Amino acid sequence: MDIKRLNNMMSDHGIYSRERLLIPVSKPEILINSTCYIEVDTHAKREVVVLYLDGGPGPDRNLNSLLNRLTTERAKRRVIDSLKRSMHVDDGTAQYYLSVSNGDPRAALTQFSEDLSWERQVGMA
Repeated sequence: MDIKRLNNMMSDHGIYSRERLLIPVSKPEILINSTCYIEVDTHAKREVVVLYLDGGPGPDRNLNSLLNRLTTERAKRRVIDSLKRSMHVDDGTAQYYLSVSNGDPRAALTQFSEDLSWERQVGMA
C-alpha cells in the first residue's frame, strides 16, 4: 500500500508536517516478541498498531495525542461554524451534512444544495 494513501496525504509535503508516519508492514513476523499498542491515528482517521522503537508511549506522547485531538476538534468546530454561516442552518444540521459527506465541507454544501433543490421541486420549501 502506498504510504501517502495510508496516511491520507495528497502530496509529499504532508510527510514533513507529521510527527509520525504509518508504514505498512510487509513481513508481520518482525513484530513477534514485540510490544505493540493500538492507537487512533488522527491524520489517517483509523486505528493502527504502533511499535515504539524506544520502549513505549510515554507521558509526552500522551500529551501530544491529547493536543492533536484538541487541535482536530477545534478545526472541526471551525468547519462546522463556517458551514452554519454558509448554509444559514443550526449546529445540528451543519454537523449532519458534514458527517454524511465524510468530513468534506464542499460535498456537505453540495448535498445541502441538492436537498434544497429537491424540497423546492416537491413543494416542501
